[in-house]
Amino acid sequence: MTQYLPPGEYLYDGSSAEIEAPEGVPTAELDAAVQSVLDNNTNAKVPILGYYGVYRYYRFQEKLAKKPEKFGDREPWGQEPIFYDETVVESVNALLENRATNEGYFVNEATWTLDTNASDRSISANYFLTVGHDYVIDSVAHYWRDSSVARVLQALDQETLLPRGKRYQLNALKGERLRWQEALRDAGHYYARADDFLFLVDTVTGTHEVDLLAKLKDDVPPNHLVAQRIAAINVYPNASAQDSTASFAAADTVRVGGLNVICRDCPLRPAIVDEAFEQETGDLYNPLAHKKTLQRLAEYNTFRYIAMDYEPVPGNDSLLVLNAYLQPRLRRRFEGELGLTYNSADYFGPNAKLAYVNRNLLRGAELFRLEGEFSYAQFLGGQGEARVPTSGIYGLTAQLQVPRLWLPKRRKLIPRVFTSSTLLELGGKVEQLKMNLAQFGKEITDNNLNELAGILEADPEASENLSLRQFRFQFGYNWKRRVANNHQLIPLSIRFQDPSVSSEQVLDLARVANLAPGVTAEQTSRFDRMLVFSPNYTYTLDTRLRGLSTHSFFLKQFNSFNVNTVFPVGTNADLRNREVSLYPMLETDLRYYLTFNKRQQFATRLHGGIAFPVFSDRAIVPYFDLFSIGGPNSLRGFAPRQVGPAATVPFANNLLTFGGFGNLILEGSVEFRQRVNDLIEVALFADAGNIWTYKTEREELETDFKLDRFVDQLAADAGIGFRFDLQFLLLRVDLARPLLIPYADAAELLVVPYADARNVPDTGLRLVVAFGYPF
Repeated sequence: MTQYLPPGEYLYDGSSAEIEAPEGVPTAELDAAVQSVLDNNTNAKVPILGYYGVYRYYRFQEKLAKKPEKFGDREPWGQEPIFYDETVVESVNALLENRATNEGYFVNEATWTLDTNASDRSISANYFLTVGHDYVIDSVAHYWRDSSVARVLQALDQETLLPRGKRYQLNALKGERLRWQEALRDAGHYYARADDFLFLVDTVTGTHEVDLLAKLKDDVPPNHLVAQRIAAINVYPNASAQDSTASFAAADTVRVGGLNVICRDCPLRPAIVDEAFEQETGDLYNPLAHKKTLQRLAEYNTFRYIAMDYEPVPGNDSLLVLNAYLQPRLRRRFEGELGLTYNSADYFGPNAKLAYVNRNLLRGAELFRLEGEFSYAQFLGGQGEARVPTSGIYGLTAQLQVPRLWLPKRRKLIPRVFTSSTLLELGGKVEQLKMNLAQFGKEITDNNLNELAGILEADPEASENLSLRQFRFQFGYNWKRRVANNHQLIPLSIRFQDPSVSSEQVLDLARVANLAPGVTAEQTSRFDRMLVFSPNYTYTLDTRLRGLSTHSFFLKQFNSFNVNTVFPVGTNADLRNREVSLYPMLETDLRYYLTFNKRQQFATRLHGGIAFPVFSDRAIVPYFDLFSIGGPNSLRGFAPRQVGPAATVPFANNLLTFGGFGNLILEGSVEFRQRVNDLIEVALFADAGNIWTYKTEREELETDFKLDRFVDQLAADAGIGFRFDLQFLLLRVDLARPLLIPYADAAELLVVPYADARNVPDTGLRLVVAFGYPF
């Protein structure tokens, strides 16, 4: 690379700094401030490759000179070099002294020496920063010449960022000024700025102590000192770039709830626009009300552009006019997905989704979505030897989301919430399995299924279809009282599933073939007829929505109480009574993010859930509510449903089973993320967990959760991941290796008729391709 460097020029190879302070004087925070200065003024150096960024920069310039027509419009590659210059070193030296002063070390001196490397044409600098004792705050006095400002700020004195005895830090002074700015804005001072305040520092009195005097600057504009009141609110809900406010006539204005709604061909009813606005004419300016209004308008999902401007009333220092400009989105659209699926039972096939979306169904910002789904899966082995050679799923769901609460006197509730909505959902799905009767010959003979035996005798290649129809209806509410907190209450949730067969004996066959070794015909089948009433409540906390922080938390807590009525099916249904199972279901998803800086983050996740019986002999949980584990957002070293329950060996070619499902789950993940550049992020991760059954039958099962053995039944994996930030989406490629396989020993002991058990997963790397972060 040195051949590209201009003659006599040397690359600035970075620097180091050594701090010398009196004994007992802490310098950890000063050292961090010093390092930030050094890191911002050097050429980036890549291990092994050296100054690769600088090399790419020169290669681009070389190609640009040869073919300007091809490279003229492209972004330059690499990093423009930073050459050694004595002024650069002097400026860094001055910055180090400045940082020391800002951190309260008023007595300081910085010097430097140079180290020249002739082989790669680079020069590095070594700085020595000598500081005296740090200065601490002895007193803080305030002088507010304006009484209205004084009334607001005096209430903040008890929570000051500048307590007596704290080391002087410029950032603390800036933080205190920002605190005053926010307090004044909360009190209606729209124009208040942190820059309106000035600190005077006296270091003469005392020993290593400072006295501070805070005051308003002499040249603060008068309107900064006065609370602003909203004189009028004008809303333009159908604004476009070509429109101007003068193009509307008086007939285009509708007065509603203190708002002037001004538009032609309004996309929303004026009353709906009014419900979104927290502000009213005559209110003082309030930043929280402003934020609530913006959030509510965004939640309407009707506008692609939202702008809210405050303009002063001419000739008045204390009145504002709020103008809101809203640009509608396209009302209707179609969405579609087409993909391929593979599951742990060795089935592969296409799936598709098609949806019609209307963002403003009744001119009240109602979001209507009608979605159809289809999937078809075929066993990858020999079709003649397959128990269930094919399966298909067909579904249709209609969902209506209304951005307000359908409750009596909802106008009184609106000021108490940040955003709110009502949810209605109606859906149905049919899962159809094709059963190859020849592969069930033993079960047909052992259970005296004579009708099926006759069909099989007449046609050795005969098959039967088993269809499971599912219907669901939900009604509930969503609301937020704070930005990071979300509540969802579904008081009405009804699901019904009903099997459909040509012969009741098909259900008997499905029952006896439905579980892993050791099951009895009396146990629950996933094809039972069930009616489930399950009101539920979900609380979500995501502190990341408050802004970037060193410590961030995510919590999603789901609670439901379920009443499942199980109706007998099969040839002897009339001899059995229906059974009612009452069970709460709890599920917790807890995540913690430790962000070291913009490029490094440590993320952890703990996920657990359980359904347990109350006032019932057992918890009969329909399979669509059961937990499963494995896949791109779970145990990445295993395919979905390739683990559990407990040490159960997963089976190929058996879609009739409960294998891979359980009513208790426990899993956790840790991940260290390192961003390489704006495009690529690398992560090291490990996952562990499993699922179990818990009081699902009257008798104990081998798959039940036991405290003394659950640790030995955990599956675990580890690996490395690559994330590609494409701006519009995050593409994730993970390489995961299974470390612990709970059913490895049990698989070796299986004999006929369980020869179709899946092989133990290869302990080599497994490729996982997905979108978005795993958690």
